[in-house]
This record gives sequence, structure tokens and C-alpha cells, in this order.
Amino acid sequence: MSTQLDYVQSYAEMVRAYLAAYPEDEAVARAVGGAFEHFGILEHSLLRQFGLKDDSRVVDVGCGAGRLTAQLTRYPGLRYLGLDVVPELLDYNRRKAARPDFRLELCQDNRIPLGENGADFVTFFSVFTHLLHEESYFYLEQCRRVLAPGGRVIFSFFEFAVDQQWSVFEGNVDWVRKRSYLGHINVFIHADDLRLWARRLGFEVVAMERGDAPAVVVTSASAGGKVAPGQHALGQSFCVLEKPGG
Repeated sequence: MSTQLDYVQSYAEMVRAYLAAYPEDEAVARAVGGAFEHFGILEHSLLRQFGLKDDSRVVDVGCGAGRLTAQLTRYPGLRYLGLDVVPELLDYNRRKAARPDFRLELCQDNRIPLGENGADFVTFFSVFTHLLHEESYFYLEQCRRVLAPGGRVIFSFFEFAVDQQWSVFEGNVDWVRKRSYLGHINVFIHADDLRLWARRLGFEVVAMERGDAPAVVVTSASAGGKVAPGQHALGQSFCVLEKPGG
């Protein structure tokens, strides 16, 4: 691991810097990449698109301030476990987004605190984009354990093939060049590597879509004030894997 970048430390420091500089709602929105409701709607729509049910059991790794959490409160029978590495974001999520019966936990060791076959979906939105490949692979091993047969993992990722994501890499290079501001690791993964990971882990690839493709189907049921029904690009590429046996 690079001695210059530690995701847990750097992200927590970034969140605290925003909280010190801006009103809480604006600070939190900036910390999770902005467009809070917009991306929450797209993430929720992806889950619906790939089989979310009213009583699904969802693990949201990197739940942050609650973009997806808030969208899922509409399902009374849904069971939800949200995990994040920043206490301040979890606190905001509890106060502003989550239901009282939702379970939110601080988790900084790349483990999913859930028993075997305990989830129908595990999501990682803007998580693998900040981890070493080995850490992401280990998380997928955890998914293989906690998902029920037929359960699915949905995650987003950066890939060099998408031109609009190149600016993220250029930002990484600029930080290495200057080291004059707080560093924040961003990691790219090739889609073919993910297919190899899936084979080795025993997952079936259900979908693999580029971040610039209008591959997210937003229906009238999942649309909101920020996103109209139709097909939209997520911005980051995404992958859907399924545990066989369902």
C-alpha cells in the first residue's frame, strides 16, 4: 500500500474539513460527490432494475450520508445494513435519512458483519473506486459468503476506457506532482479483470456497463424531482454479479 495515501484517514479528514468550512448539509453533499438526491435515485433505480423487492435484505457498503438509504425507506418490509468508515457521515445518515429499524455501523476492516446467506443485495457505490484491488477482491469474497443463492452484488468502478473518467486520473497525477493538498486515492479497474475476478470467485456476470452509457432505467416509481423517468448514465461504470443457485 502506498505510504502517501490511506483511504480511511484521508476520507475522514476530507469530511471533517468540509464540515468545518460549510453548513452541514452542503458539507455532506460535497463529501459524497455532490448531487445527493440525483445519485440516490440512480442507485435505487439500479437495484429495482436488477430485482429489488419490497422485502429484500440490502447491505449498503459505503452508505455514507444516506443517498441510497433515504430512497429505500419507502419499503416497509425491507431490511437494511449500512456500513461506512466515517462516523460523522453515519451520524448524519441516522438523523437525516435512515429509518429507526435500519442498522448502521462503523466498519473499517473490509469485512461485512453478517452471517452466511443473510443478504439479497450488497452494494458498493463509489467504494471500489477508493480501495486497493486486493481490498475490493476481499470484499467480493465477503459478498460470496453473505449473499443468499441468487443474491446479487452491484458496484461502481472507474475504467480508463471511459473518456469522462480520465479527468479523475489526471487529478491523481496532479496530486502526486504537487502534494500540496489533501490526497484522496482513486483506483481504476479494467472490465476484463472484473470478469476474471467473477470466474475465480464463482459469480455470474449479470451486467457490465460503461459509466457513459444510458444503462440505468429510471421508472415513474423510482423517479424524483432531480431525475425524470427514462434511461440515464450513472457516471461511474457499474457491474452486477450473481451468486449461483437461486
